[in-house]
Amino acid sequence: MKILVFGAGPLGSLKAARLHEAGYDVHLLARGQRLVDLKEHGIVIQEEGADGREVAHVKVVESFEPDDDYDLVLVVMGEHQAVKILGTLAENEHVPTFLFMGNNVSGPDELVRALGKERVMFGFPYPGGKRDGHVMRVLPINEDNTYTIPIGEVDGTIRPRTRQVAAVLEDMRGYDVEIRTDMENWLKYHAALLMSGLVPALYAADTSMKPMGETRDLLVLAVRATKEALRGLRAAGYAPSPPIVRIFEYVPEPICVWAIGRLMRKEYAKISVEGHARDGRDEMRYLFDGLRSILDETDVKTDAIDQLAPYYDPDTSPYPEGKRELSMKWGGIAAPAVGIGALALVLRRLRSESGSDSPVERESGGVYYEVGGPEDATAVVFTHGFALDRETWREQIGTLSETYRTLAWDVPGCGDSAEASDPVRFDVGSRKLLDVLDDEGIDQVVLVGQSMGSLLNQYIAYHHPGRVRALVHVGGYPLHEGFSKHAIKLMGLHVRALEFMPEQLLYDMFGRLVARTADARQYVRQASARTGKENMVALERGLIEDIEEGIPELIEGPQLAVVGEHDHFLIRMKAQEWTERLPNSVYATVPDAGHIANHDNPAAFNEILSSFLETLDEATAGRSRLPIRQ
Repeated sequence: MKILVFGAGPLGSLKAARLHEAGYDVHLLARGQRLVDLKEHGIVIQEEGADGREVAHVKVVESFEPDDDYDLVLVVMGEHQAVKILGTLAENEHVPTFLFMGNNVSGPDELVRALGKERVMFGFPYPGGKRDGHVMRVLPINEDNTYTIPIGEVDGTIRPRTRQVAAVLEDMRGYDVEIRTDMENWLKYHAALLMSGLVPALYAADTSMKPMGETRDLLVLAVRATKEALRGLRAAGYAPSPPIVRIFEYVPEPICVWAIGRLMRKEYAKISVEGHARDGRDEMRYLFDGLRSILDETDVKTDAIDQLAPYYDPDTSPYPEGKRELSMKWGGIAAPAVGIGALALVLRRLRSESGSDSPVERESGGVYYEVGGPEDATAVVFTHGFALDRETWREQIGTLSETYRTLAWDVPGCGDSAEASDPVRFDVGSRKLLDVLDDEGIDQVVLVGQSMGSLLNQYIAYHHPGRVRALVHVGGYPLHEGFSKHAIKLMGLHVRALEFMPEQLLYDMFGRLVARTADARQYVRQASARTGKENMVALERGLIEDIEEGIPELIEGPQLAVVGEHDHFLIRMKAQEWTERLPNSVYATVPDAGHIANHDNPAAFNEILSSFLETLDEATAGRSRLPIRQ
């Protein structure tokens, strides 16, 4: 594969070096002194804290011509620079994919108008870096310090091209890749978390982390400005991405101030934030102005943002160092202990640094899945709901894979398994999952299932009890009771209605039916479209037969039944009755959530699930029993 890297700064140079190391035919575009340095020294990478330097000699070009033929072009630069070269890029009609890797707050429209939707992808490069003459200094990124690059199509779909590009980037040493269906929102929230408060506060401290960290009022303003920006983006209709960033809004100010002050003392913050802010003031101001234009269209108050905005002007006098006059607020729903833990989780996820046990994608017998986490830890297997795919568990995998062995799979007929496998009945589906577990050497598991996934998991637990340690139901329904004949008849009529319904209308209605938040509804529409109308019809036909047969007995053993606050009344009622009849079982409600509560409100769901798993481990060790919560 022939790749051009457009942007020869620290992160573009790093990508070119690592892709060259992986065996790709890499060209790096550079001009001026950077071109001279590259011809004389090659790409010189210095990881912070490392003794030696990494040197790569790649092909260097001075221009991008209309007849140049590359399989992939990485545009590793911020939005303010990328829009200036769109004319040059558009003159070339041979390149099939331009992956724009950099900050972006305005969205894809201008890029799409110039190049076409089919040729544009979004991503973010990671990690931080700065120039030091001809040496590119970057944060440690290697086998022991890996980073996860988010990438995605501008329309949120996942195509063969998407996975091909992901596979190329994963070949770079020190990198994993996460395919996202909401990259536009992800980039907006990334900009909001930095440009609204942290960066202008840093400029107010003369672009120096130390005085900023020692000036409490600046930290308070930075926290307030960030919360204002997050509220403003939500008010403008952009769903939080990743959803966990919403936790930041609810953590009390003193905890946020403490955490950010601590962050200022970290070396990676000095390199990735301070260095970038100092060298890229024009980019920072461009992004802030774009963010501000979005916020100005809402009714959200921006008092703290207004106080910090003047510091984007280098002529503004620095903020008084050490000032401590603002009173901090303890308001919020998070208790101090919970707030510290939640904020730590947010900061860790936003840094996107993953361990060596990050999830990897695999295939077995036509079933696609991903597995990660410590091999000797408790295994937690995630099964999605009707017509969806394993992406619905993305936030749970990200949270749990550091502690648990996690496996999320696409049920045959859905997601990546839609083309490779036809929709199957529960007996075949359960056998396929057990085959996957056998391939991975996993003996006993905690099964987590949403809706249809809960029904399938109950089938597995009844017929293969030795393989199941506990069950977690999300919007589930007891399979042993089955459904009434009237309900089965209605489901049959529903199948016939699906056959005559226009596809796009079907996906839109399904999204509104099962999800509550805009982000979750968008995901459902995209996931069900990947599964396809034909598979949805076949899947529901088989599901009706499986429900009619049911299982003869109520499954015992530790179980957690989770429902969304706004899920259907019958499901909420049945879930509560269910747990009341079982010893060592838990019932919990997720606020601000519908049928796919784990996707509507992942932060609240993750707290419930983590608590259950921790208590389960304690109960297994004989230290406690699972509590029964009404």
